Amino acid sequence: MAHCPMKFRMVRGKLTAHAPRILDIGCGNGSPTVTKRWFPSCHYAGADIQRYKMSDADMAAMDEFYQLGADGSGYDAIPDASYDFVILNHVVEHMREPKPVVATLCAKLKPGGYIWIAVSFVRSLSLPHSVDETLQFSDDPTHVYLPDVREMANILLANGVAVLDAGRSREGFFYSGWRRGEALQAVRDAIVYGKFSGRGMWYVLALRITCLDSDG
Repeated sequence: MAHCPMKFRMVRGKLTAHAPRILDIGCGNGSPTVTKRWFPSCHYAGADIQRYKMSDADMAAMDEFYQLGADGSGYDAIPDASYDFVILNHVVEHMREPKPVVATLCAKLKPGGYIWIAVSFVRSLSLPHSVDETLQFSDDPTHVYLPDVREMANILLANGVAVLDAGRSREGFFYSGWRRGEALQAVRDAIVYGKFSGRGMWYVLALRITCLDSDG
């Protein structure tokens, strides 16, 4: 059975529209295809500064694509009050000035729509370095901002979005890592290389916020 990503588990059953409109900021890593798997009738809009780990099938799965700029440009082209669900899954860390972007995205929600934000946990600064992908925050050279969950919550609240849930990821080590064999890889790399594998661990050490537009 496929593993439903946590960002979808938090809103499944809440997106009651026949064809919910989903806006995915930072839509790489196969996100269009995965989203359509769990919400096959959705209208999917991706937005990113580049085509990052997206197959032709991912590109075909998108109903819309918005080209963004690393300088924070491109968001004005996204219509306001148009989306039932807005996703920022580990993209805030890559923005030098994320506060105005998050504020702008609040306006993209329909009344009663949901926004999901996942960010790196400050504890990741003290983790061992990884031999693959990212475990310690600085393993990824494109990480340029370490957000705080209270900071993100305050931006949302200031823009009329109520915070429903916030805290550590609930993915769980054995659920998200072990069943894919990634925990075994972490142990192997720790023994062989003296460094941990980041696979299966990053989302366990993440913070997430789920919010609802308070006009809903």
